[in-house]
Amino acid sequence: MKRSILARGFPALLLAAFLLPAAVSAQTQSAPPPLSIDRGELEATKDEKIVFVNYEGPQSRIDSLAAIKGIGSSLGRAMPNIAAGAARAGGGRYAVIRAVDPAVTEGFEADIIVVGADAEVDHVRNLRWIIAGYLSAAWDYAEKDAYLLATFITVYNAVHRGELAYFGSRYKAVVMKELSADNAGLSRRYDEWPGKSRIVIPLSRGARPGSLGAVDTGLVADRQVVESLRGEPGKGVEERQALVELKEREAEEKKAEAAKAEGVAAADRRTAAEEAAKAAAAADAAALSAAKAAEDKAAAETARAEADRAAGAGQSAELVAQKEAEAAAAEQRATASAEEAEAAQAAAAAAADKAAAAEKTAAESTQAAEAAKEVAAAKEAEAASERKEVAADQKALIAEEVATKQKGEAAGIYLFESDTLQPLSRIVFVDTDTGKRIRASTLNTIRHRALIDSVDRYVAVAGKEGGSGAVRLVALDKASLTQVAEGKTDLFADSALWKFGDAYYAVAKAEGGVFRLVRFDAALAETASSAVAVNPYTSLVEGAGGLVVQSAKGGFLVLSKDKLERIKDLAQ
Repeated sequence: MKRSILARGFPALLLAAFLLPAAVSAQTQSAPPPLSIDRGELEATKDEKIVFVNYEGPQSRIDSLAAIKGIGSSLGRAMPNIAAGAARAGGGRYAVIRAVDPAVTEGFEADIIVVGADAEVDHVRNLRWIIAGYLSAAWDYAEKDAYLLATFITVYNAVHRGELAYFGSRYKAVVMKELSADNAGLSRRYDEWPGKSRIVIPLSRGARPGSLGAVDTGLVADRQVVESLRGEPGKGVEERQALVELKEREAEEKKAEAAKAEGVAAADRRTAAEEAAKAAAAADAAALSAAKAAEDKAAAETARAEADRAAGAGQSAELVAQKEAEAAAAEQRATASAEEAEAAQAAAAAAADKAAAAEKTAAESTQAAEAAKEVAAAKEAEAASERKEVAADQKALIAEEVATKQKGEAAGIYLFESDTLQPLSRIVFVDTDTGKRIRASTLNTIRHRALIDSVDRYVAVAGKEGGSGAVRLVALDKASLTQVAEGKTDLFADSALWKFGDAYYAVAKAEGGVFRLVRFDAALAETASSAVAVNPYTSLVEGAGGLVVQSAKGGFLVLSKDKLERIKDLAQ
């Protein structure tokens, strides 16, 4: 996937450029790009498109992609499947909260990714892989779909960062209990993620693992999100096109669900009809049984009355016994008939209950089918509209690319662009007629706006200390501004950079808290280090048969260019 919204600084549309200070230029053997950008005015006038500021530079530790995904996967596997309320998995650096309340019918439920205070994630690409890992483990999304959704989820949370009114109007109270104005959503700056960001993932009604619609694709790609992506140089076409295709697949999945539900409803209606017929037959049988029971009861009462009269009239014991036996038999038949009638009535009631249950299930299945059809129709409509919009943007991009190629790069100029108030920047090549970027370095941690122009490449000190960052030499290809080499020696963060002949020189950290002058070859490999400790803020001048440097003790001495061996001290 293109990194269309992964690693760029704030928009460079309004450029307040100025010449590099002479003090910075003096640190380099040849002049760096001649202009820089004033961020103050730019900050005040930036538009609403989301541009994430990531750390781009040398790393002291590089986690594997599998390890990064594993953070999210472990959270997904640990998340309990709760019926209602809020449940939490993970802790420390990363956690997730599932906030659901089926009793409330209005509003969205959500999973909330919590970026802890000790988290070290410093690039939105890695944050997306964490979210993607979670979506795959918790909701059974394929990796490609999970990363696509993670891309929209991060932009969505950045667009609505801190907007409690927005979240409150769309999410249930069980979700809002977990958010505050300080942590709702995602900051655009990596150094404001730890302890300050809660990434809200909206869940569709009835979300279930394995469903393409578990995450609500309509909400995470609302108009503000789409407009933010359209503001990118590539108009977010690739990501938006992929989401259109996901929505189309979601619509097909919902159609299949509807068809299945309709089949269930049809089967249930057949069952209901069969049970209704059984109930009717049972009711008829119950009526016949009840009539017979009534007749048998009447006959039993008659027989008992005759037996009683025979006994009262003093008839023979033999006749009385006969009447008693006839009465007892009649009463037994009446009891059996009453039991048969009761059983027939129960059977009729049971059949009626089965018919009613089948009819209820059929109605529920029909309702589910209609709901699935509505979702499918809505997703198809969304996809159709967005596909037209994406196609129009693709056409505009092609026309723009053709125009740019025809114009060439004659009106382009190299600038430094800074994301922060720190002395860290990237190189951008900007069309001075339109203010549009033609290309930009991914690397955004060039220190002190200082570069050495070396034929087909730029060499600089780049990076930051702390966390997994490192300060080292890097080389950028002039034509593409992509990084083509990186040294392995950790440098003094404020080191100047010099070039004499084919070698580069910088101040590096050494054991014992001292600093040494280090020589690097064209591939940025360390070839020599001074035995003598130097002042980390030393100047470096060619002369006296070598390189003149200031020692840690304050005096000046001369080192050889190749091995950085001490030649002599300069008298004070």
